[in-house]
Amino acid sequence: MGSPHELVHVATRANGAEEWACSSCARRILLRWPPSFERLVLVAGDESVQHFGTKGPITVLGAEVSLNLDQDDHDWLNDNGIAWSA
Repeated sequence: MGSPHELVHVATRANGAEEWACSSCARRILLRWPPSFERLVLVAGDESVQHFGTKGPITVLGAEVSLNLDQDDHDWLNDNGIAWSA
């Protein structure tokens, strides 16, 4: 896996979706935050590297995903508009 690429917030659409772009590999995505979370990949770019983005004082660099969710996890996901069945 190569070095991580940085996504930069380039625009906010009229519907509230945020457009993010990577200058290293041309990846472009649209994000809509909870409670109606949605991610749409407009241009895949280099899918073999990890992408991260920063907005304000918070930086997110990767995340670990566990398929062993307890009821609190399911409740949190549902409360934030994320449908999850594992």
